[in-house]
Amino acid sequence: MFRRLTAIEIAEGALLADIGVIFQLLALYLPIGKSIFHVLLPIVFAIIVLRRDFYVGIMGLCVAVFTVGIMSGPAALPLMLLECGAGLFLGLTMKHRMGHFWIIILGTTSGALAFYLLLIVTDFLAGIPLSDLVRSLHVTFNDAINLVSVVTASVGLGHWWQSNLLPPVNAMAQVAFTYWVIGFYVLTWIVLLPVVIAVYYATNLFTRLLGYKVRPFPGGIIERFLYWTLRTLTRLIPERGRIGQHWIAQNLRKEVRRLGIARQKAK
Repeated sequence: MFRRLTAIEIAEGALLADIGVIFQLLALYLPIGKSIFHVLLPIVFAIIVLRRDFYVGIMGLCVAVFTVGIMSGPAALPLMLLECGAGLFLGLTMKHRMGHFWIIILGTTSGALAFYLLLIVTDFLAGIPLSDLVRSLHVTFNDAINLVSVVTASVGLGHWWQSNLLPPVNAMAQVAFTYWVIGFYVLTWIVLLPVVIAVYYATNLFTRLLGYKVRPFPGGIIERFLYWTLRTLTRLIPERGRIGQHWIAQNLRKEVRRLGIARQKAK
């Protein structure tokens, strides 16, 4: 794995790492639209791995983390490490054409573990005991339960909530707070699962649009149904008139054509 990089590998890795730095800085300082750049950052590092290999991606990650740390300080580095690490993981697994199920399961498990360890290290360096974090989560849980009780009572479902759902919810929460070391990891895994699926879908889609031959996700019947639905909706938009000539409608037609081209290349 450790070897001397060629000139083209250094150039491409540095260029894509610079793009990742720009995305990270935009995500930090833009007042709106930050989520878009948080999603685009893993795509950049996945492309590095797909174009070259995992070692070039690690070198690009080191350069990007160092640059962002110098320009914005260390506060943004934990989230950036998670996002860039997700890109390296997705690039490596897509390059070796691993199954979708294992990519999602391994990505969620390793991502939850990385987040858990980063949280422990951050709290240790900041001098904040983990018991304070658990206590704050307990307070947040109680506030959420009170809010749900008020909402259900206002719509006439208060008795049903108090008698049917609240007891098992309180029992599970009691177990989770008692064994908070495991419970916090399980909660992180559950919350991270849809995030991993969304990031994997966006990364897979963009890499196929750029011409990389990776396994389409979700693929099969679901992929065909989603593409058919999107293409049918775009056909319902009239090509003439103010709606059809609007830039959103035109860009949507272009993206559907590009998606169709990417699907043909993946076959």
